[in-house]
Amino acid sequence: MKKIFFFLLLSLLLLPGMIALGEAEDMTEQCTLVFAPASKGKTNLRDGDHLTVYEGRYLEIIAPEGKPCFGLYLCFSGTDTFYSLQRQNAEGGWETFYEDQRGYVNSYLPLEGLSHFRIALQSGEKILLSEIALLGEGEIPSWVQDWKDFEGKADLMVITAHADDEILFFGGTIPYYAAEQGKKVIVCYMTKQTPCRRNELLDGLWLCGVREYPDLGIFPDGKNYSLGDNDAFWGKKKIEQYVTALFRKYQPDVVVTHDVKGEYGHGAHRSTSAAAMKAVELAADGAYAPETGEAWQVKKLYLHLYKENEIIMDWRKPLEAFGGLTAHDVATAAFDCHASQKSNGLIVQDWGQYANNRFGLYFSSVGADIEKQDFFENIP
Repeated sequence: MKKIFFFLLLSLLLLPGMIALGEAEDMTEQCTLVFAPASKGKTNLRDGDHLTVYEGRYLEIIAPEGKPCFGLYLCFSGTDTFYSLQRQNAEGGWETFYEDQRGYVNSYLPLEGLSHFRIALQSGEKILLSEIALLGEGEIPSWVQDWKDFEGKADLMVITAHADDEILFFGGTIPYYAAEQGKKVIVCYMTKQTPCRRNELLDGLWLCGVREYPDLGIFPDGKNYSLGDNDAFWGKKKIEQYVTALFRKYQPDVVVTHDVKGEYGHGAHRSTSAAAMKAVELAADGAYAPETGEAWQVKKLYLHLYKENEIIMDWRKPLEAFGGLTAHDVATAAFDCHASQKSNGLIVQDWGQYANNRFGLYFSSVGADIEKQDFFENIP
């Protein structure tokens, strides 16, 4: 929760007149946080920095007198994010009154006016927590990520190898379709992310207008710069089955993914693209890997930088959903959320060798694009 992120969300996601009257007060600074035992790490959970992490068995929260908490927002840094809330009983011991069932990395929970409670992990392991916010009564502030489970089928699936690729190489795709067009967008990552990068990708997606929790990947990251090496590293059959299962689970009409050549040649990008091309066929074949779900025919598959059936998207048009800012503006701001990657010198650009507005239609079951201005051309 970078401080700049708070301001970007307020300026980009809220149209004039949409700021709710009676927004809940952020009372985090007024609450007392008791670390039990004392944290072995940095304990500033209110600095907007995902790299400063609390580590301990419990985090006890005491609200100021007469001002109970009505909302709890947590940004976890560990892999086990299933947490419990506990309160003291008549005997002075602690008893559990809530158990999280979703395991979201960034998690919001409404409370019923609590003045004294503590947080623990259900596993009994140490909590690794980078940020916390405690709210008073009222509407949830826009910077609080109240993620929802993905339900139903997707209109659009974005499959990306790593956190930040979805912004760098696909540009305004997510803010334009998720927020401006109101499409159901699922963002799927292939690789496992470090704790900090999980927080960053959620910050970026929230800023882009995504409200349904993404699908976080399972494959280890590596420095493989050939398709063969990365397929061997991940397992080619495993990759194809994994992407096929994604298609069948979310049933997207349109899929957008990486360049066949992996943009700058990254093997994980290449494997992701190759698997998506193969999974279009496999997912529609009911005889293939039935354990991955019912057969599903993707209607269109677009590849970044693909030269055939090319479509050049305009990410520079003002968007109503963002108060006149463009999809390029929003994508640029979303990439700023990926603070851990800023030192690599990459920028969001819709020009040049890796222009994030250039795609090609690799597969279509609904005919060729004629107007070439919309990924959903020919789809009712």
